[in-house]
Amino acid sequence: MNAARNNKRKHLRKCLPLLLISVLLAGCSNGRNKHNPITYFPVQPGNTWIFDGDIHKMEITAITAKEDNKLVTLSVYDSLDVFLWKEKYIQIKDQLYFEAFEPGTFILPKVQFDPALPVAPFSAKPGHKIVLEGKETHIDSVKNETQILATFEIESIEDVVVPAGTFRNCIKMKINVEYTQFTLEPFFIGEQYWWFAPLVGPVKYDLPSAYGELAEVKLHNSRLTISP
Repeated sequence: MNAARNNKRKHLRKCLPLLLISVLLAGCSNGRNKHNPITYFPVQPGNTWIFDGDIHKMEITAITAKEDNKLVTLSVYDSLDVFLWKEKYIQIKDQLYFEAFEPGTFILPKVQFDPALPVAPFSAKPGHKIVLEGKETHIDSVKNETQILATFEIESIEDVVVPAGTFRNCIKMKINVEYTQFTLEPFFIGEQYWWFAPLVGPVKYDLPSAYGELAEVKLHNSRLTISP
């Protein structure tokens, strides 16, 4: 019995370094392969995306750091550089969440989402889907709350050719929001499609009321500037 135990101990001593190496390699592999949503929508002050559509320019105009998150403001302009609206995001770890819409005119209400909705693609695997039940609140002269069911789906990984160039391995994400009760003024109407390029951000959008392709991008954190 003692001889058998000693043999097992010797075998374990020989195998242990190999087991540790295997675990470390597996951990490194998982780290390399881990999907990082924020790399598909880099946020730094001044980062700007210019499209050839109605949503012409999107720019990160403010970032406020808090203890466990960041508050990010994305401002949207038309082709005449007229301010249209702001989108307020929360960055928690590696994901951006759409928390509020603030229009540039008093004609439209301010809109808030609870919980906040993911903005950057949450996965790089086609077919992955998340469904969120939440609340959409419109705030103007009165406050109206509506229950929503938001579905986010990774449709495909594609190479995208736009005026700014060719972008490889873009994630195409589909967004669909259903209203579980009647509402006169829904914020979302129909299905939305966004294409995100790694390290660049959104490069194309196809919405029920607008379509646009990236014409120019300026990313200050990486000193990346792409224009036709």
